[in-house]
Amino acid sequence: MRAILLAAILASALYGEVKAQSLAEQWAVCRGHDSERLIRACTAILKAGRQTPGDLARAFFNRGRAWSDEAQYERAIQDFDRAIKLDPDYPDAFNHRALAYSGLGDYEHAIKDFDEAIRLDPNYAIAIFNRGLAFQTMGRPDEAAKDFARAKETGPRLTSPKE
Repeated sequence: MRAILLAAILASALYGEVKAQSLAEQWAVCRGHDSERLIRACTAILKAGRQTPGDLARAFFNRGRAWSDEAQYERAIQDFDRAIKLDPDYPDAFNHRALAYSGLGDYEHAIKDFDEAIRLDPNYAIAIFNRGLAFQTMGRPDEAAKDFARAKETGPRLTSPKE
């Protein structure tokens, strides 16, 4: 009886270790750049339901990036919405949601999200530059020129990208 109990405990411990390894592997893929694999890995992480709110925000963010890469902007926006709900101080999520809105041609929403990304990180040169592109597309060249100049002069980001 003790042998059976010991075997069950060992099997459970090994199963947990294998599961943890595969979760770590899923995170590595979820942070990558292969959209199809990234979507599957991030979805598996989200379905596991054992992550902190911050980690869930990162998984939604990464999956949103992949949806954007696949030009599935509505799905991307849904994932960025979830990331922002879990972490409202996530400038990258606002910047990428703005890019998805831009992909849909909704530059008014894009500008609002770029503004929020820049409010959260005033030295976020990429968001400043992206906002300039949105202004340019909207036929607002003076505002675009100001953002392009500001992006060029901006120092290093104040907020490190969240991994």
